[in-house]
Amino acid sequence: MRVYVDNHADLLNSARNFISKFFLHKIIWKHCATLIAPYTRKFYGVLPARVDFLQSIYKLPREKVELLVMGADDEKVNEVYTENVAQSIREKHGIKNDDFLIISGGKIDNNKLQTLLLMEAVNDINIPNLKLIVFGSVIPELKAKFNSLLSEKVKYIGWIPSDDTYKYFSASNLIVFPGLHSVYWEQAVGLGKPCVFRHMEGFTHIDLGGNCKFLYDDSVDEIKKVIFEIIDDYELYEQMVSIAMSKGMEVFSYNKIAQKSISKE
Repeated sequence: MRVYVDNHADLLNSARNFISKFFLHKIIWKHCATLIAPYTRKFYGVLPARVDFLQSIYKLPREKVELLVMGADDEKVNEVYTENVAQSIREKHGIKNDDFLIISGGKIDNNKLQTLLLMEAVNDINIPNLKLIVFGSVIPELKAKFNSLLSEKVKYIGWIPSDDTYKYFSASNLIVFPGLHSVYWEQAVGLGKPCVFRHMEGFTHIDLGGNCKFLYDDSVDEIKKVIFEIIDDYELYEQMVSIAMSKGMEVFSYNKIAQKSISKE
């Protein structure tokens, strides 16, 4: 019997209070991990931060802990690039061919207020053909503020099925996630799209040497500055696209990720 374990816990989504960190993780789950360690080939962390969690919290042997990233579904990636999906999405929402379209989305709550900053930034940037489409759910407490930021430049399409995220990402010129990590990060990079992410230690595995830019401050001014620099510098943008297409679709392909895990047998 071969046992493999994957870990989705890190210090941002787990062990955030005394009981959880010291009682649940450092005693109960650490004990469980220790018991199964002799029978386990690999403990996979799906983010660098989650590899660190396995070592720092559960004290697992370094040789048994490894990074195995999440990624993008190759069939869905191929589907959106072999069919006229991107153009259909743009036409559906009145996005012209020469519009620079940013896509962002996910659950918009008090932990992801940065989406509101992105909306404000796009409205403030003096580039007429800059457009933003936001998808996802919005908690009731933020609805009024969120709705006040909708405009001709900023559109909201509500919740969409997970398969449709690939379609919308494919229609974008740039994908921006200014808040906490979600599985959309790896999907976006796996689609070969240039991106902007919030910088977080242990979450920079999506940087493949120039396919993305990072945000360090939760501010409208910084978001405006980064987006304007990307749009204003054609060579910079083309370089981001080139690296995203050549490396992102390779590193974050679920087929390649599966092959990597099998090859370790």
